[in-house]
This record gives sequence, C-alpha cells and structure tokens, in this order.
Amino acid sequence: MRLTIGVLLAALLSTAAHAELIDDVNDRNELRIAVQASNPPFNFKDNDQLSGFEIELGRALANELDVNASFIVTDATDLIMGVESGKYDIALNQISATPELKDRLDFSTPYSYSSAQLIVRKEEKRPLTTLEALKGHTLGFVQGSQFAEQARVIEGVDLRSYPDTHQPIKDMAEDQIDAVISDRLLVPYAVRDSKLPVTEGATVGPIRNLAIPFQKGNPAFHSALDSALQRIKNDGRLSAMSEKWFGIDASKPPKP
Repeated sequence: MRLTIGVLLAALLSTAAHAELIDDVNDRNELRIAVQASNPPFNFKDNDQLSGFEIELGRALANELDVNASFIVTDATDLIMGVESGKYDIALNQISATPELKDRLDFSTPYSYSSAQLIVRKEEKRPLTTLEALKGHTLGFVQGSQFAEQARVIEGVDLRSYPDTHQPIKDMAEDQIDAVISDRLLVPYAVRDSKLPVTEGATVGPIRNLAIPFQKGNPAFHSALDSALQRIKNDGRLSAMSEKWFGIDASKPPKP
C-alpha cells in the first residue's frame, strides 16, 4: 500500500512539474519575453523605452493570447538558458532554429527570413565578398549572434566578439578590425545609425528562418503560439511591421 501511494504521489509530482506552459501563462496573465534590447531595429532601447520590430511582435502575440506582454532584458548567455529552464516563456532575439537549438528547445513557425551580411569600410579595396576571403583578417560580431557560427567553420578567420552593434563598426572604421558580420535586416539601420565611413557589404551564407523558441514538451502552448502568429500574418500586421522596421517584407521567404 505504501508503495502504491508513493508511486501515485511521484506521478502527481511529475505531472505538476510538467504542467502545460499555456496554463502557466494564462494563470499569470503574462507572457514573459526575453530580449537583449541591443539589436536595432529588431529590439532596442529608445530613451529607456523598448522599441523595435520584435517588441511590436511580442506585444501583438501577447494580445492574441489575451495576456500581458512582459519584456525581460537579459544577455546572450542567459537568454537561451532562461527559456530552456522556464525562467522566460519565449525569446524574441533574431533566433534561428538551428539543429543544435532544436535539440534543446521547440520553435514556432518562422516569423521572418534573413541571412548574414558583411559591413566594410567605404574605401575598402580588398575583395572581402565571402567568408573565405576573410581568412587572415579580423571579423567582428555581436555576442550571441548565430552568424558568427558560419565564420567559425572557416579556418584562419580571427573572430572578435562585442556586446552591441555600435563598437565593432566603430573599430572597423578606425582600422582595428577588417569587417563586421550581422543580420542583413539590421545592416542598413546599423550603417545609417553609425554615421561613419562604412557601407553594406556582400550577403553571405544561407537564408535563415527566424522563429520563437520555448521550452520543450508544451504542445498546447506550441499550437496557441503558432495560431496567434498565423492570425498576425493573415491580416497583414506582420508584413506591415516588417515594412515599417526593415523597409521590406521579410515575413515571407525570399524568392529564389
């Protein structure tokens, strides 16, 4: 009898430990959204107020789920681990559903499509148009950027990490590094905002699908999140957000 009670208690505790995320979100009346707030125009601070494409998207998703949006600003190290542990419900931070991340997290359907792009000096004469061309050169990237992983497989590229997009562009303009790799949707904004003698370089690597990660084992939340995202796509809101922040509709995959 004691064994039976113990088994039942363990089963109940296990069920409680794996309660559906959608129930937790509804009970809290809150969708906890992790962002870095350092990647304009995706997510950033404007006069201490959060702004950007992914901030608008997060608010729209929370509205569709009929809960409040709660944004938590964190760093690259904590962002994915926090979602994985349940500290945050989702993250909106230019995240691509790579095979490695799919082993740890589940993902929504894509909300945007992008690829890596280089930023170079305006007077750059060297043909730095591919990652292979950067062998023997220094390439700057923002901490947590998945684009850096593309460059890591090229032997001989000296990678240098930065906390935000501003400093690597400044260092490049001052000849301290040779190029910067970033998101092609972010690059025009970063170049314009820098007011430095830099320009948009070549796009490199494959098209990436940006999607929303959340803790594994939550099929009801997965369904609710995808349904909310689909409604935002269907009525044109996602396309309008993309046009507003990027100048193009990046909510649909690019044509070959």
